[in-house]
Amino acid sequence: MMKLKLANINKQLGGTRILRDVSLEIAAGEFVVFVGPSGCGKSTLLRLIAGLDSICAGDLLIDGRRVNDLEPRERGVGMVFQSY
Repeated sequence: MMKLKLANINKQLGGTRILRDVSLEIAAGEFVVFVGPSGCGKSTLLRLIAGLDSICAGDLLIDGRRVNDLEPRERGVGMVFQSY
């Protein structure tokens, strides 16, 4: 189990801000669900956590280690897409 911390995460695509100052802590073993309307940034947030997209600003920590610049395979995180 791992602890996940997002600190002031921001994502921008072109001139459009997708995520703004998202902060969240998820304890080891905790179950979390992101719910919201289409286009609100749920998938973008998951892609940032998995390392499939780059974070524009803020820090992503897994077990206290900053992983912003780690490749997806180095994070120990998995992701399954809805269309699987």
